[in-house]
Amino acid sequence: MATKEITIFEYDNYRAYLRDLYKSYKQTKPHFSYRYFSQKAGFRSPNFLQLVIEGKRNLSPESIEKFANALKLGKKEAEFFRVLVHLNQARTVGEKKIYAEQLMQFRPFRYIHPLRQDQYRYYTEWYNIVIRELTTLPDFSEDPAWIAKRLVPPISPQQAQKSLDLLLQLGLLERDESGRLVQTAEFISTGDEVTSTSVANYHHSMIRMGAEALDRFPGPARDISSVTMTLSDENFEAIKALIQRFRKELLAIADQDQNPEGVYQVNFQLFPLARGERKEPGT
Repeated sequence: MATKEITIFEYDNYRAYLRDLYKSYKQTKPHFSYRYFSQKAGFRSPNFLQLVIEGKRNLSPESIEKFANALKLGKKEAEFFRVLVHLNQARTVGEKKIYAEQLMQFRPFRYIHPLRQDQYRYYTEWYNIVIRELTTLPDFSEDPAWIAKRLVPPISPQQAQKSLDLLLQLGLLERDESGRLVQTAEFISTGDEVTSTSVANYHHSMIRMGAEALDRFPGPARDISSVTMTLSDENFEAIKALIQRFRKELLAIADQDQNPEGVYQVNFQLFPLARGERKEPGT
């Protein structure tokens, strides 16, 4: 059976790329092994490649170059590999955003993943999701100026039009028999590295807007509260499960609403403020 050619531009995770490449080499080059690669790349550890693939080791800038040389990557492939490593190993949302946008500048990546850039844009701008929900209101108007004024904070009509075009292109909106824009049952998977980065950026935006809501809306128009508590690992997981159930209940209420009058945001946040001597909650 012919071995599929491994193309780095198909990947948004460098460990997955190395794993598949290793399997391919094992099929076509029986002598290839973790030890062989380490010797060829100049690493002392005979199983360094295995540790990297398994996520037990990261690549330093020097190691990235050794890998690129040992794998005989071309100039563009090596450049893509560097960005991919930095994206996967970035620790902050800001860093991931920078490298995700750099990744999408590579034409072969865009060619293989034609919708990835649009999916990224969907979550990058907070109002795309809001406008999709806005279409369910009985008085919804497709007029970009009307949409722009209805959002809080308001956006420009140009932004509203670009958002409508994007939602139609992604199949998240369609026209019914009368020509009115309606939601579809389509959804965007958030499992890939690039889209997940934009989802994290979306959460940043919504958490920030939640803080701004304290000054933007009077008390009766919002409900913002918090609680600080000590928890065992077991109860930490129990509260996470409770939040997940509650979120599903909220979606069920919204789905059954026959007379929607506005679009609302509900944020759920559960994170540590202090750590004991034991392991971190959730690990």
